Amino acid sequence: MKVMVRYLKEFAADMSTFSEHDKSLIRAAIIKIKENPFKKSEGGVGKAAAESGNESILSVKIAAADIRVVYKLIKSKDGESALVIFASAVNDATPRSL
Repeated sequence: MKVMVRYLKEFAADMSTFSEHDKSLIRAAIIKIKENPFKKSEGGVGKAAAESGNESILSVKIAAADIRVVYKLIKSKDGESALVIFASAVNDATPRSL
């Protein structure tokens, strides 16, 4: 499956708050998410973001830095998908909704 990654402009603001080390961890997490963006129950890496109340909003926790990347996978009928990354937050923060 081909996955396009798109970022909301607010993501850049989130990224500017992190150190270079944390940014590299977030970039590595995004690469892993892109490789297999589905929910863990579907064999992927994402976990439903409980705070969102929306099953299509997923997150991946970066345990080494206590950060999570929140995203939404949008599937299309032609086999291509868009991965919209809209938040990277310290774990105690609530992600923004789409």
